Amino acid sequence: MLAAGTSSRMGRENKLLLQYDEVPLVTHCCLQALRFLENHSVANNENGTLIVVTGYRRRSVEKALAPCKLFVERTDAPISMLIVNNPDYRNGQFTSTKVGVREVSEGSEFFISLADMPLVTAEHYAKLVPMLQGHDAVRPFFKNKEDRVPGHPVLHAFCLKDRIVQCPNDWSVSRILKSADVFEPSFDDSSWSQDIDIPQDYQNLRG
Repeated sequence: MLAAGTSSRMGRENKLLLQYDEVPLVTHCCLQALRFLENHSVANNENGTLIVVTGYRRRSVEKALAPCKLFVERTDAPISMLIVNNPDYRNGQFTSTKVGVREVSEGSEFFISLADMPLVTAEHYAKLVPMLQGHDAVRPFFKNKEDRVPGHPVLHAFCLKDRIVQCPNDWSVSRILKSADVFEPSFDDSSWSQDIDIPQDYQNLRG
């Protein structure tokens, strides 16, 4: 879960701390990921870890994650949460991606998720899991009447871990996926692509 950005287009506020569904945005997004991990871990008898990458205003973001820590403590599912800091967060999102992916366990499939996409639920994660089936990645798209818009989260096979970690900081995951076997399902659901970047996005969300 990438939660390290400077939120520069939002103005003076850190968008990840804006309220959504009575909790900060970052809290809501992480709780949805944890609910997916809880269900998936119980159903498949597997351990699951939510890796949260912080950077900008890290103390405030980490404080907002207290309900997520409580969720992990209270569940009987074999899940955990790891918070890692990216000191180079100002050098772009891919630096945060690399920090998080380095922590992926040996042999594990992994999602790359964004903490500013509040309409992504546990069910969205679950839909992608059976689609991997030997592909390198599954990248969802929102299909509207005119175009296909790439979305998140993106599910990756473990084989992409080293490729992501070893690429230069000026690369991106999208660039890496261009040379990978990626399954790209389309959905009639804008939740996959609706993020919060500017104040109007937030107002539209609340409205």
